Amino acid sequence: MKLPPALQELGGGVEALEVSGRTVAECLEELEERLPGIKEVLLDRQGKLLRAFGIYLNADSLRPIELDTTVRDGDEIVILNFLMGG
Repeated sequence: MKLPPALQELGGGVEALEVSGRTVAECLEELEERLPGIKEVLLDRQGKLLRAFGIYLNADSLRPIELDTTVRDGDEIVILNFLMGG
């Protein structure tokens, strides 16, 4: 799982981590175990991804994927943070 610079601080500067799971949500659970507090940054109180972030699968998707998206061994999950402004 690749992390954007805004989340790399939580991982001590780590840009990517190997995680496992059957869905993106399960992979995020493992990420939370390894980087405690990351879900508080990514998800709202209902467990939905905040609008400031998008999750992409295998870098070829044009639109963000949902947390219940199935992943397979070898898939690459990329978290991007969007610039927000007014």
